[in-house]
Amino acid sequence: MQKFYFLAAFMLLVTGAGAQDYRFGKVSVEELQEKNHPQDEEADAAILYRSQSVYYEYSEHNGFTLVTDVHERVKIYTKEGFDWATKEISYFQNSNDEEKVTSIKGYTYNLKDGRIKDEKLKGNGIFEEEESDYRLTTKLTMPAVQEGSVIEYKYTLRSPFVTSIDDTPLQNLIPINRLEVRITIPEFLVYRKYLNTKSPLNLPISQGTKPFLHLTHSTNSNADRLEFLQNTYEINASDVPALKDEDYVDYLHNYAAYIKWELISTRFPNSMIKNYSVSWDDVAKGIYDDGGFQKEVSRDGFFKKDVDKIIEGVNSPLERAALIYSYVKEKVKWNGYYGFTAENGGKSAFQSGEGNVGDINLLLTAMLKYAGLNASPVVVSTRNNGIPVYPTRNGFNYVVSAIEMPNNNNILLDATDPHAAIGELPSRARNWQGRIIRENETSEWINLNPQVLSQETSILSYEVGEDMVLRGKSISVENGLFAKAYREKFGGLNDQSLLENLEKGKGNIKVSEINQENLKKVGEDVKETYDFELQQGMDVINGKIYLKPFIFNGLAENPFKADERNFPIFFDFPMLRTATVNVLIPEGYEVESMPESLITTINGGEGEFKFLANQNGRFLRLQAEFGLKNIIFLPSQYQALKEFYAQMVEKQSEAIVLKKTI
Repeated sequence: MQKFYFLAAFMLLVTGAGAQDYRFGKVSVEELQEKNHPQDEEADAAILYRSQSVYYEYSEHNGFTLVTDVHERVKIYTKEGFDWATKEISYFQNSNDEEKVTSIKGYTYNLKDGRIKDEKLKGNGIFEEEESDYRLTTKLTMPAVQEGSVIEYKYTLRSPFVTSIDDTPLQNLIPINRLEVRITIPEFLVYRKYLNTKSPLNLPISQGTKPFLHLTHSTNSNADRLEFLQNTYEINASDVPALKDEDYVDYLHNYAAYIKWELISTRFPNSMIKNYSVSWDDVAKGIYDDGGFQKEVSRDGFFKKDVDKIIEGVNSPLERAALIYSYVKEKVKWNGYYGFTAENGGKSAFQSGEGNVGDINLLLTAMLKYAGLNASPVVVSTRNNGIPVYPTRNGFNYVVSAIEMPNNNNILLDATDPHAAIGELPSRARNWQGRIIRENETSEWINLNPQVLSQETSILSYEVGEDMVLRGKSISVENGLFAKAYREKFGGLNDQSLLENLEKGKGNIKVSEINQENLKKVGEDVKETYDFELQQGMDVINGKIYLKPFIFNGLAENPFKADERNFPIFFDFPMLRTATVNVLIPEGYEVESMPESLITTINGGEGEFKFLANQNGRFLRLQAEFGLKNIIFLPSQYQALKEFYAQMVEKQSEAIVLKKTI
């Protein structure tokens, strides 16, 4: 894979745009006739052309405006590529001003009877939505899309927030045939650019300067000159490869090629130089003082009576925390909006019963502090927001609560997730590390990854009937984040849906007598039991029975199939999975062969697999135990991990061979 990206980057340097006409509306018959992408035959769509130009306009009345012009032409190859015919443009607003999307223009092109037919994007295909108090979205839904279509659109984003340039994307999930990017910044604004070091793709950037001249006509008809230099950055590339998905990736776009822009300082004429580059401590202090944390976590008058009643007679700090945590989850429901600041305020959320992430978890922190616990907010960047690469409050979009215990252990809580127990975070918030911000305005990084082992224990006990039907019982116990995942999957199902889910993918099976324990008791182990009859669960060849004992309860397939790996491998949490099988073989049969025991490890014991097989008369007992202490493996460890999983699959797929005793 690394060789592929090196070759791709080399081709970008030497390949030009050729004779292709990328002017808006100049779609060719050849583009419409193309059946698949010449370099990536698996692509469902491709960006034939993307142009992004970022620059500053100046007027006497408004000063500078940050402008972004975007033009894209996209080829749709398959029905699976239809999603690329919808474009979402996300932009920012605050209480004083907002960005605006203007000059939208779009067409869909199809080939009919050998001639190009175009369909214009009309007003009923343009939708504006308010995601939160701070984020707006304009959605373009292109008309008349079919397999083979080419869609094309352009728009302009105008922003009054001149000191904040959005990330510049250089790669996507589909290939880009031609990419042209131009960033032009006045010399008064000093930016530092960051390329994504996690991306194996490195595109060359041309840097230079060019003059800017603006003439202002005064009342005496004399023209005043505004003249300065602009710093320019250009990327002109062809055949940018698609960002290919891989299993067990934390967030795929973390590995895309892009540029981040950090404002270092402003140096306007006749003004002092103003520095914007700050430390993480400065960011934390600013969030606590200006982001509303100080106000939100210190207000307690509106909930005192309620909390006093909840914790009355409870002395244990952890018991107090658990009671308050459950109360907040029940009292205030999450409205689906992110944000580390309180959108409406804890008091309003408490009274209305609904709030964003900031409303709920800052309210939780305030209640925990009132109850005598050493609680503080922790600002987080969710997985789909990436990992901040330089100190900025814009690097965060989420907040959770942390209780700092005397033994230096942090207990993390997120009351927006109804299925999360105390000490558990939803996967969206488990993104490397967060910044805890204390009341005394000190701050530090804390680990967000789970540290406690979650366990899953399953037992299959069955007999092989004379009619060759397997009849038995399944028992499983889920602990920790396994229990959380079970509640998320099965918690809202009715009896029929639960039955269908349990029978799905298990062959010719009939499940009955289903029972679930502690399903609604968050924090408790979940226990599931059911009886089953499985037909065609074995093979009979020449009078011998070939039985794979784990039937539907083992690891049947290696998730790591690729020859090589480009991105790190992320597992959700440390785990211990134990699968036990008890088999009663039929009378008149004996064991001819059965799998042998095995113990294997990976990376010095960070992963371990134990397989044990025993026989006692007609009773067979097999156990597969998989333990994982480390949840992150580097691409250089991929081959070892792939082989480790191959051994697990092989052992759990081996058959017991039974032969007749007579």
